Amino acid sequence: MLGFRRTLTFLLTAFSLSLFSGVSGAKILKVGFNADWAPYSVGSSETVKGILPDLIREALSKHMDMPVDVIGYPWARVQNLVENGSIDAFVTVPTAPRLEYALSSSETVYKIEIRTTVMRNSPVEKRLRDNPHPDALKALRYCDILGNGWGMAYTAKHGITPIIGRKVISCLRMVQKGRADVVLQASVVTSREIAAQNMSDHLVTLPTIFGTMSFTFLLSKKSSFGQGFVDRFDATLKRMKEDGSYSKLIARLNKVPAN
Repeated sequence: MLGFRRTLTFLLTAFSLSLFSGVSGAKILKVGFNADWAPYSVGSSETVKGILPDLIREALSKHMDMPVDVIGYPWARVQNLVENGSIDAFVTVPTAPRLEYALSSSETVYKIEIRTTVMRNSPVEKRLRDNPHPDALKALRYCDILGNGWGMAYTAKHGITPIIGRKVISCLRMVQKGRADVVLQASVVTSREIAAQNMSDHLVTLPTIFGTMSFTFLLSKKSSFGQGFVDRFDATLKRMKEDGSYSKLIARLNKVPAN
Protein backbone atom coordinates (compact mmCIF):
# COMPACT_ATOMS: atom_id res chain seq x y z
CA MET A 1 0.00 0.00 0.00
CA LEU A 2 2.84 2.37 0.91
CA GLY A 3 4.53 1.63 -2.41
CA PHE A 4 1.31 2.42 -4.28
CA ARG A 5 0.98 5.77 -2.49
CA ARG A 6 4.57 6.67 -3.29
CA THR A 7 4.04 5.78 -6.94
CA LEU A 8 0.81 7.80 -7.10
CA THR A 9 2.50 10.82 -5.45
CA PHE A 10 5.38 10.61 -7.90
CA LEU A 11 3.03 10.45 -10.90
CA LEU A 12 0.94 13.39 -9.68
CA THR A 13 4.05 15.47 -9.03
CA ALA A 14 5.47 14.66 -12.45
CA PHE A 15 2.15 15.56 -14.10
CA SER A 16 1.99 18.88 -12.22
CA LEU A 17 5.55 19.73 -13.21
CA SER A 18 4.84 18.89 -16.83
CA LEU A 19 1.85 21.23 -16.80
CA PHE A 20 3.88 24.01 -15.21
CA SER A 21 6.69 23.51 -17.69
CA GLY A 22 4.24 23.66 -20.58
CA VAL A 23 2.85 27.01 -19.38
CA SER A 24 6.16 28.60 -18.47
CA GLY A 25 7.73 27.33 -21.69
CA ALA A 26 5.07 28.86 -23.93
CA LYS A 27 6.59 30.65 -26.91
CA ILE A 28 6.43 34.42 -26.62
CA LEU A 29 6.29 36.51 -29.78
CA LYS A 30 8.68 39.48 -29.67
CA VAL A 31 7.66 42.56 -31.68
CA GLY A 32 9.93 45.60 -32.06
CA PHE A 33 8.90 49.26 -32.37
CA ASN A 34 10.55 52.63 -32.89
CA ALA A 35 11.44 54.06 -29.47
CA ASP A 36 11.06 57.67 -30.60
CA TRP A 37 7.99 58.12 -32.82
CA ALA A 38 5.16 59.51 -30.70
CA PRO A 39 2.24 58.96 -30.75
CA TYR A 40 2.76 55.79 -32.81
CA SER A 41 5.42 54.30 -30.52
CA VAL A 42 7.62 55.77 -27.82
CA GLY A 43 9.71 54.34 -24.98
CA SER A 44 12.73 52.08 -24.66
CA SER A 45 12.82 48.34 -24.07
CA GLU A 46 9.66 46.91 -22.50
CA THR A 47 8.26 50.34 -21.58
CA VAL A 48 7.34 51.17 -25.18
CA LYS A 49 3.77 52.37 -25.66
CA GLY A 50 1.68 54.14 -28.29
CA ILE A 51 -0.82 53.42 -31.04
CA LEU A 52 1.10 50.60 -32.74
CA PRO A 53 2.33 48.60 -29.72
CA ASP A 54 -1.07 48.97 -28.01
CA LEU A 55 -2.81 47.76 -31.17
CA ILE A 56 -0.53 44.72 -31.46
CA ARG A 57 -0.83 43.90 -27.75
CA GLU A 58 -4.62 43.81 -27.98
CA ALA A 59 -4.81 41.96 -31.30
CA LEU A 60 -2.39 39.23 -30.22
CA SER A 61 -3.15 38.89 -26.51
CA LYS A 62 -6.92 39.38 -26.56
CA HIS A 63 -7.93 38.07 -29.97
CA MET A 64 -5.29 35.38 -30.59
CA ASP A 65 -4.45 34.40 -26.98
CA MET A 66 -0.78 34.80 -27.89
CA PRO A 67 1.83 35.86 -25.30
CA VAL A 68 3.64 38.89 -26.72
CA ASP A 69 6.53 41.15 -25.71
CA VAL A 70 6.61 44.59 -27.33
CA ILE A 71 10.05 46.19 -27.28
CA GLY A 72 11.25 49.69 -28.16
CA TYR A 73 14.62 50.38 -29.78
CA PRO A 74 16.05 52.95 -32.20
CA TRP A 75 14.42 52.23 -35.56
CA ALA A 76 17.58 51.12 -37.38
CA ARG A 77 18.24 48.59 -34.63
CA VAL A 78 14.67 47.24 -34.80
CA GLN A 79 15.09 46.53 -38.50
CA ASN A 80 18.47 44.82 -37.93
CA LEU A 81 17.06 42.67 -35.12
CA VAL A 82 14.17 41.48 -37.29
CA GLU A 83 16.49 40.80 -40.21
CA ASN A 84 18.81 38.60 -38.13
CA GLY A 85 15.94 36.95 -36.26
CA SER A 86 16.78 38.25 -32.78
CA ILE A 87 13.20 39.52 -32.50
CA ASP A 88 10.28 38.03 -34.38
CA ALA A 89 8.48 40.92 -36.02
CA PHE A 90 7.79 44.60 -36.55
CA VAL A 91 4.94 46.68 -37.99
CA THR A 92 5.80 48.99 -40.86
CA VAL A 93 5.55 49.58 -44.63
CA PRO A 94 6.37 46.33 -46.52
CA THR A 95 9.08 47.72 -48.80
CA ALA A 96 10.98 45.49 -51.23
CA PRO A 97 14.16 45.39 -49.08
CA ARG A 98 12.14 44.38 -46.00
CA LEU A 99 10.36 41.63 -47.91
CA GLU A 100 13.76 40.08 -48.59
CA TYR A 101 13.97 39.06 -44.93
CA ALA A 102 10.38 39.20 -43.65
CA LEU A 103 6.96 37.69 -44.40
CA SER A 104 4.16 40.25 -44.67
CA SER A 105 0.54 39.98 -43.59
CA SER A 106 -2.00 40.51 -46.35
CA GLU A 107 -4.18 42.60 -44.05
CA THR A 108 -3.22 46.21 -43.33
CA VAL A 109 -2.55 46.67 -39.62
CA TYR A 110 -2.65 50.48 -39.62
CA LYS A 111 -2.95 53.24 -42.18
CA ILE A 112 -1.33 56.62 -41.65
CA GLU A 113 -3.08 59.52 -43.38
CA ILE A 114 -1.03 62.52 -44.49
CA ARG A 115 -2.76 65.92 -44.39
CA THR A 116 -1.80 69.61 -44.55
CA THR A 117 -1.72 71.95 -41.55
CA VAL A 118 -1.89 75.71 -42.12
CA MET A 119 -2.69 78.98 -40.35
CA ARG A 120 -6.38 79.13 -39.50
CA ASN A 121 -8.53 81.60 -41.50
CA SER A 122 -5.59 82.51 -43.74
CA PRO A 123 -5.33 82.93 -47.54
CA VAL A 124 -3.31 79.71 -47.57
CA GLU A 125 -6.17 77.82 -45.91
CA LYS A 126 -8.60 79.12 -48.53
CA ARG A 127 -6.20 78.25 -51.37
CA LEU A 128 -5.74 74.66 -50.21
CA ARG A 129 -9.42 74.17 -49.51
CA ASP A 130 -10.22 75.41 -53.04
CA ASN A 131 -7.36 73.52 -54.70
CA PRO A 132 -6.20 70.55 -52.56
CA HIS A 133 -3.56 69.35 -55.01
CA PRO A 134 0.24 68.86 -54.77
CA ASP A 135 0.76 71.57 -57.42
CA ALA A 136 -0.73 74.09 -54.99
CA LEU A 137 2.13 73.40 -52.57
CA LYS A 138 4.82 74.48 -55.04
CA ALA A 139 4.04 78.17 -54.56
CA LEU A 140 4.01 77.85 -50.76
CA ARG A 141 6.71 77.71 -48.11
CA TYR A 142 6.54 74.02 -47.27
CA CYS A 143 8.10 72.76 -44.04
CA ASP A 144 9.16 69.12 -43.63
CA ILE A 145 11.00 67.36 -40.82
CA LEU A 146 14.57 66.13 -41.01
CA GLY A 147 14.83 62.48 -42.11
CA ASN A 148 11.23 62.07 -43.26
CA GLY A 149 11.62 59.44 -45.99
CA TRP A 150 8.03 59.74 -47.18
CA GLY A 151 8.37 63.53 -47.36
CA MET A 152 11.63 63.37 -49.30
CA ALA A 153 10.08 61.06 -51.89
CA TYR A 154 6.96 63.23 -52.11
CA THR A 155 8.79 66.54 -52.58
CA ALA A 156 11.15 65.01 -55.15
CA LYS A 157 8.23 63.58 -57.12
CA HIS A 158 6.33 66.88 -57.20
CA GLY A 159 9.28 69.27 -57.56
CA ILE A 160 8.83 70.92 -54.15
CA THR A 161 11.75 72.45 -52.24
CA PRO A 162 11.07 72.18 -48.50
CA ILE A 163 12.18 74.16 -45.49
CA ILE A 164 13.61 71.61 -43.03
CA GLY A 165 12.70 71.53 -39.33
CA ARG A 166 14.10 69.18 -36.70
CA LYS A 167 10.70 68.02 -35.41
CA VAL A 168 7.02 68.36 -36.27
CA ILE A 169 6.59 70.98 -33.56
CA SER A 170 9.40 73.02 -35.17
CA CYS A 171 7.46 73.17 -38.45
CA LEU A 172 4.19 73.97 -36.70
CA ARG A 173 5.83 76.87 -34.88
CA MET A 174 7.23 78.17 -38.17
CA VAL A 175 3.70 78.26 -39.60
CA GLN A 176 2.34 79.93 -36.48
CA LYS A 177 5.05 82.61 -36.63
CA GLY A 178 4.58 83.19 -40.38
CA ARG A 179 7.97 81.74 -41.39
CA ALA A 180 6.34 78.84 -43.30
CA ASP A 181 2.94 78.33 -44.92
CA VAL A 182 2.18 74.64 -44.69
CA VAL A 183 3.16 71.39 -42.97
CA LEU A 184 2.38 68.02 -44.58
CA GLN A 185 2.47 65.29 -41.95
CA ALA A 186 0.59 62.40 -40.40
CA SER A 187 -2.65 63.97 -39.18
CA VAL A 188 -2.65 62.13 -35.84
CA VAL A 189 0.80 63.56 -35.06
CA THR A 190 -0.05 67.15 -35.98
CA SER A 191 -3.43 67.05 -34.21
CA ARG A 192 -1.85 65.88 -30.96
CA GLU A 193 0.96 68.44 -31.15
CA ILE A 194 -1.50 71.26 -31.85
CA ALA A 195 -3.64 70.22 -28.88
CA ALA A 196 -0.66 69.73 -26.55
CA GLN A 197 0.83 73.14 -27.42
CA ASN A 198 -2.52 75.01 -27.31
CA MET A 199 -2.21 76.03 -30.97
CA SER A 200 -5.80 75.23 -31.97
CA ASP A 201 -6.75 78.92 -32.22
CA HIS A 202 -3.98 79.48 -34.75
CA LEU A 203 -3.54 76.26 -36.74
CA VAL A 204 -5.91 73.89 -38.52
CA THR A 205 -5.36 70.50 -40.19
CA LEU A 206 -7.33 70.30 -43.44
CA PRO A 207 -9.43 67.26 -44.40
CA THR A 208 -7.89 66.34 -47.78
CA ILE A 209 -5.64 63.27 -47.63
CA PHE A 210 -2.47 63.92 -49.66
CA GLY A 211 -1.05 60.45 -49.14
CA THR A 212 -1.14 57.30 -47.01
CA MET A 213 1.30 54.82 -45.54
CA SER A 214 -0.11 51.31 -45.10
CA PHE A 215 1.59 49.28 -42.37
CA THR A 216 1.50 45.48 -42.27
CA PHE A 217 2.71 42.87 -39.78
CA LEU A 218 6.16 41.70 -40.90
CA LEU A 219 7.54 38.45 -39.45
CA SER A 220 11.23 37.64 -39.75
CA LYS A 221 11.91 34.70 -42.06
CA LYS A 222 14.25 33.46 -39.30
CA SER A 223 11.45 33.44 -36.70
CA SER A 224 10.27 30.03 -35.48
CA PHE A 225 6.62 31.14 -35.85
CA GLY A 226 6.62 31.01 -39.66
CA GLN A 227 4.02 31.53 -42.39
CA GLY A 228 1.34 29.67 -40.47
CA PHE A 229 1.35 32.35 -37.79
CA VAL A 230 1.09 35.13 -40.40
CA ASP A 231 -1.94 33.33 -41.87
CA ARG A 232 -3.55 33.13 -38.41
CA PHE A 233 -2.82 36.81 -37.83
CA ASP A 234 -4.45 37.70 -41.17
CA ALA A 235 -7.55 35.67 -40.32
CA THR A 236 -7.79 37.32 -36.88
CA LEU A 237 -7.40 40.86 -38.21
CA LYS A 238 -9.94 40.20 -40.96
CA ARG A 239 -12.43 38.93 -38.40
CA MET A 240 -11.82 41.99 -36.19
CA LYS A 241 -12.54 44.26 -39.16
CA GLU A 242 -15.73 42.36 -39.97
CA ASP A 243 -17.14 42.34 -36.44
CA GLY A 244 -16.31 46.02 -35.76
CA SER A 245 -13.78 45.45 -32.98
CA TYR A 246 -10.92 46.74 -35.14
CA SER A 247 -12.63 50.05 -35.96
CA LYS A 248 -13.51 50.58 -32.28
CA LEU A 249 -9.92 49.86 -31.26
CA ILE A 250 -8.47 52.24 -33.88
CA ALA A 251 -10.92 54.99 -32.90
CA ARG A 252 -9.86 54.64 -29.26
CA LEU A 253 -6.14 54.64 -30.05
CA ASN A 254 -6.39 57.56 -32.51
CA LYS A 255 -8.61 59.70 -30.29
CA VAL A 256 -7.44 63.32 -30.24
CA PRO A 257 -9.10 66.61 -29.32
CA ALA A 258 -10.82 68.18 -32.34
CA ASN A 259 -9.19 71.18 -34.00
